Order: sequence, then structure tokens, then C-alpha cells
Amino acid sequence: MIESLAKTLKEREAVLEKWWREKTAGLQLPITCSVDIRNAGYKIAGIDTNLFPAGFNNFCNAFQKGATTALQDYILKYHPKTKKILLIPESFTRNLNYFKNVKTIQTMLENGGFEVRVGFVGDPLPGDPHSVPLPDFSSPLEIFRTIRNGNRLSAKGFDPDLIFLNNDCSAGIPESLLDIAQPITPNPELGWHARSKYHHFQLYCQLLREWAGLMDMDGWRFCPISQVEENIDVDRPEDLQRLAAEVKKLLTKIQQKYDQYGIPEKPFVFIKDNAGTFGMGVLPVESAEEVLALNRKRRKQLTNARTFLLQEGIPTIDHLQGAPVEPVFYFVGEVNVGGFFRIHADKDNRSSLNAPGAKFDCLCVHKTSELAPQKLDLHCKSSEQFFKVAEWVGKIACLAAGLEEKELLG
Repeated sequence: MIESLAKTLKEREAVLEKWWREKTAGLQLPITCSVDIRNAGYKIAGIDTNLFPAGFNNFCNAFQKGATTALQDYILKYHPKTKKILLIPESFTRNLNYFKNVKTIQTMLENGGFEVRVGFVGDPLPGDPHSVPLPDFSSPLEIFRTIRNGNRLSAKGFDPDLIFLNNDCSAGIPESLLDIAQPITPNPELGWHARSKYHHFQLYCQLLREWAGLMDMDGWRFCPISQVEENIDVDRPEDLQRLAAEVKKLLTKIQQKYDQYGIPEKPFVFIKDNAGTFGMGVLPVESAEEVLALNRKRRKQLTNARTFLLQEGIPTIDHLQGAPVEPVFYFVGEVNVGGFFRIHADKDNRSSLNAPGAKFDCLCVHKTSELAPQKLDLHCKSSEQFFKVAEWVGKIACLAAGLEEKELLG
């Protein structure tokens, strides 16, 4: 499918670009957006969209340079007077790889010509600044305590013009960020306290249906069938039965599509927390009976969620050295700034790869050409074709996020 789709994209490029310009006219897309993409061969779709992504430290030098330019252009377009930026990271994690991500964002912003300080909101870390040594970096990450003075946020005398948020506000917007004078990007109203994965996929799939229609294709080829189930306590038998019944209905819808296109796969469904959980709370099931038979350990995988996204499972057909992989694309506004492959040697091609033990590898076109066919199997004639298709699927997810922001802000 990838080869024929890449050919169609090229043939209808002018029509598709016109559609894109019409959809984005007057719309501000989020400054950062990452999209997890699954390619099953018979369909390729975004399965998760994060507006406060970690993982910038997995970029190669070329991608970091491109992201630096895109960040600089975006900030100067929407916040032209910006000289000083306060970068706010997550407050719940002390993960070293996450701190590498924060350091990489800081470095890219500094290389873009801005003065940048990292400020912490939450229980104070020891020292001011708190210094975190980072392997492979020439200097440690220094994290400063933030102070609220009236309606301005500062960090040890550093009074920023702009606050750059890499904190997804799952527990709500931190009090120190409420009603402050400095602009904040991405908007904290886009945090998981307010966003709904189901609503995102409603917007996403509507856009994909329009886009696919311009190529005379079925939008299902690019979008997972999704539905939401609310007020579920997985420890209550009657709630578990209701969840199982909805899983059965969704499996039937997927099977109908498989029958339509002669796909010999067995359908499956991911049960996910309807809000972001950093890859936790994701459970694949193949039948209603499997839901009813969940033991305590598997129920615990669903975290403490009460609202669940039921989403069509999409297996990955792509592998690196025999392990299943999925690409993760990053965008600044509408600009694709690169990404990486997420790889998990302990998972199969129907599992969520966004799990402990995942590793990451270069997504650069020239590097993937060097790897194939001994290590990377993308199941298409060229990585360029694959990336072109995946880029469109990814940036339409960012467009859906821009529409979410427009709705949330009225």
C-alpha cells in the first residue's frame, strides 16, 4: 500500500497542499507535537499524539539543527519580543533520559538565540540550582526553583518573556502558572487534565476522511476505529461486563473492515486511559471473554482510569533486527523536524511498544538506507516513500491538535 499511496501523494500533491492550506488558514498549531505511527501494511495510522513530548534527546545532530531553526521561527512569529525563555519540565519524574530531553530542548532554544533557564514547579529540589550530571553531555542540567511575584514567574532573578512548557499538566495546571502575565507555550489548557484522546481521534479521523477522499481512498486506511466508555471501575463485575460488551462491538466493526478488504488478520483492541499516561494503562485484548477474565495484575495495568478509549489495534509490519518498531514523528507547528524508531525486543507486533524496555534508533533517511536490508525491514521499496506517507499522517494529527486548542480556548 505504501508504494501506491506515495505515488498518489505525488500525483495529487497540488490538491492535497491546497486542502492543507485551507485547513490551517488562521490556525495556530501547537509548538511541539509528537505522533506515534503504526504501519500494518494494509493501513498506516497515528495512534497517539503528545503535545508535551519527551524524546528530543533521541534526535540526531541533523534533526536537532532543523528543530532549532523551526523553534526559532515559531517563537519569533508568535512571540516576536522573546529574548528570555523559562523552560518548565515535568515535576513527577527523576528519570535520567527525561532530563536529557530537557537539556536537549534547552540547548536547541539557546542555539536559536534565546537565553534559557530551566525552572521547576513542584516540591523544591535540593539546591538552587539543582545540578543533574548527564552522561554524553558536556555540562549538567541546572534546574532552578521558580518564584511567583504577583502575576510573573521567575527563577532566581531570571524574569522570562516566554514560558516553554514540557509538562503535560495531567494533574491540572500548576497553581504558579495560573493567570500569569508571561505567555505560555504550548498552552497549559492542552494538558491531559483537559484533553480527551477520544475527542482528538474524532477530529483526527474526520480530517483523514477528507484527506483520503481527495485520493479516492477509504479514511479507515489511516485512522483507527475508536470509541469511549465512561464511569468504568474495572474491579466492579458489572462495569467489566459493560466494557467487555463494548469491546465485542468494536471487534465486530473491525472484522467487517477486514472482510471488506480481504485482510486475514485477527482483530484486536487496545484499552487505554482516555488521558495521557506515558504509555502506562494500555492493554491489548482479542475478545470480550479476555476482558471478563482479566486477573488482578492485568486490571492493575489499566491504572486508576475511569474513562477508557477503546481503539482498534494496528499491528506493526516493520522490524529492526527482528524486533517490532514504530516511527515517532516530531513537529514544530506544521514543520516535520524528525523523529526516531521506537523498538522493543520483548514485545510482539501487536503489543504497545511504548513500555519499559523500549529503545530508540535513528530515523534519518540516509541511515535507514545504510541499515537495510540486513537490519531494518520497512516492507516497502524505499524509506523515502514510507517517510512521506507517515509525515502526512503525522502532521494531520497536529492539525487535529490545533483544532482542539481552538475549541478549548473558545
